[in-house]
Amino acid sequence: MERLNNHNQGNGNAVPEFVSAPPEGDWATIDWITSHSEAEERDALRRRHGLSNLDEGSPFYSKGFIVALLVGLALGAVGVFSDACTHWVSSFRSGICANFFWLGVNMCCVEGASCDGYYSWGEFLLGRDNLVVKFVDFIMYVLFSTVAAVTATFLCQTYSPYAAGGGIAEVKTIVSGHHVRRYLGGWTFITKTISMCFSTGSGLVVGKEGPFVHIGACVGGLIANLFPSYQQELKRREMISAGAGAGMAVAFGAPVGGVIFALEEVSGVYNFKALMATLIAAVTAVLFQSRIDLWHTGQIVQFSVNYRHNWHFFELPMFALIGIFGGFLGSAFNILNLRVGRWRKANLKHWRLVEVAVVAFVTGMINFVIPYGSGSLLELLGDCFQDCTPDSTVELCEKGEFITFISLLVTATSKYVLFIISVGIYLPAGMLVPSLTIGALFGRAYGMMFRTVQEYFPSSYLFAECVDQDICVIPGVYAIVGAASLLTGVTRMTICLAIIMFELTGSLESMVPVIIGILCAKAAGEALGVEGTYEIGIEENKLPYLDPKKEFHLDFCAEDIYGAKKFTVLTSYGLTIQNINDLFQKMAVTGFPVIESPEDATLLGYAPTKKLVRAIQLAASSNSNVNLNTYVRFKKHPSISADPNLLELDLTDVLESCLLQVEPECSVKKMLYLFKALGTHHIVVTRHSKFEGFVK
Repeated sequence: MERLNNHNQGNGNAVPEFVSAPPEGDWATIDWITSHSEAEERDALRRRHGLSNLDEGSPFYSKGFIVALLVGLALGAVGVFSDACTHWVSSFRSGICANFFWLGVNMCCVEGASCDGYYSWGEFLLGRDNLVVKFVDFIMYVLFSTVAAVTATFLCQTYSPYAAGGGIAEVKTIVSGHHVRRYLGGWTFITKTISMCFSTGSGLVVGKEGPFVHIGACVGGLIANLFPSYQQELKRREMISAGAGAGMAVAFGAPVGGVIFALEEVSGVYNFKALMATLIAAVTAVLFQSRIDLWHTGQIVQFSVNYRHNWHFFELPMFALIGIFGGFLGSAFNILNLRVGRWRKANLKHWRLVEVAVVAFVTGMINFVIPYGSGSLLELLGDCFQDCTPDSTVELCEKGEFITFISLLVTATSKYVLFIISVGIYLPAGMLVPSLTIGALFGRAYGMMFRTVQEYFPSSYLFAECVDQDICVIPGVYAIVGAASLLTGVTRMTICLAIIMFELTGSLESMVPVIIGILCAKAAGEALGVEGTYEIGIEENKLPYLDPKKEFHLDFCAEDIYGAKKFTVLTSYGLTIQNINDLFQKMAVTGFPVIESPEDATLLGYAPTKKLVRAIQLAASSNSNVNLNTYVRFKKHPSISADPNLLELDLTDVLESCLLQVEPECSVKKMLYLFKALGTHHIVVTRHSKFEGFVK
């Protein structure tokens, strides 16, 4: 019977006292064969009893629409809560509004009114005219920044370790067909939502979009669990994917960008139902969030820009240069952050809280000192996109060109260094908003430099398009291109990023420069041979994920993979429940191939562990004569015993006969295509229907 080795990690089920379930682990491969067969059984029961099967139709006329709508409403509410909470944590570091303590200075001091109601902490504690007000402001700013970050880490350590980190790489792995216990659970959802408010509000160079993708996946999974028709793993993962895309939409206020993100980055294969569910959830969440309108902007677009004129064709090479710079800078971040992460694993594994406190303390000091550093990253990002006009109130437009240029470089460099250190510490941390902000700072500085060159040589043939224009080169456009370029360099996002940038700014005219920057950044990063941060994270953490966008050039065949391995198979008869129980105790598997006999390796099918456990449970509960010595068989044939009264347990119905099979000479390149195109995670290797091996 023991012919081959354990081939597939998985979860066990509760079984009768005389049968031990396989040990459980957090990570497990989904048994798609079992998932599909159980769905078919439920469909057959519904048809037998004359029940409607509307949920299998178009999502607009089914439970799918209702589930997606609920996911969108829940995420919209979470988005409103997190925005309010993050704003309060962030503004509380700088001071307090006397009448409305939860408001920052921008909301407390209405334009045109006096600011007597807002106090910095130095003014609040010592009075407005005290000489040491600035010093007290510095102390309180750093103190509250550190406390907020430590609070986020404490919540993750105490209630849900899976709440730390970004979560996009793990969500991609889960949607591809793997199960992680508790990763999308209720405690993870609650902990990540609350701790994310403290981590992003603490001033650390981290964002909320990665955590929001994880939160959205949690919401999708939790709401799908409420509906029996979504208990099938495949359909449940459709809603997890929809929740992840809606989470991205909520983080940026970009519903279409969230849909494309789910299609490009989360889902491995195209799925129309998942796409429609994502669209419904994303639009519902963003509309709900905009309807509440916490900050009374009256618009969905977060950073609306309205430039006085369009970009010019002579600027296209400049946009390409920004893209190349962003690709190099993003790739450098991936390399440096990977090295910092490895050093952190080796030396600071037991000092997570102390590490977060130190990083937050240093970040708070630097943010208070550098220009444009004390506010939130999103506010700074929005300021970088704006054009300087005579009546502009943007801080970046208040000082001279040279001082602003130097300030932008100092702030961008400081944030970049802090970004490398901050991503990977033990709290919810995304990297999209920091990448956008740092790229926008560098891009705006580059645009200001190029505008100075144009103004110094106004009569040059190169700038002939600028005739009769008071301002020809707009630094805000370069900030938009720089933001998209650096984010592409870090993550390799392309189409969804272009859509997100359009929805963020509402500037359709900037799409061509943004696309040029994105393509050049992606080409520059790939030329260096550095992968995106999500791919690096998946490889570094050894997550079981096969990237459908990757091309593999391998010259060996299936037999070369399994030739030196051993597998465990079951025979069609001659086994007892005790034999199966012993196998469960020795290995954690999701199922076993079943062959005719030890002498005849003809493949009969695949026996999923869950079905084996369930069948034994039912037999034991209905027949008291079933015991450890009871024989089992997986094929209809005469009894193996001369005693006609000997009980045999017929497990023929447990077998799954629809298996993807290849010959031993099948090339690995073809097998990888099957894995990616069909979404399967197991391929059986047979020769003339004789079992040879298993590839996963």
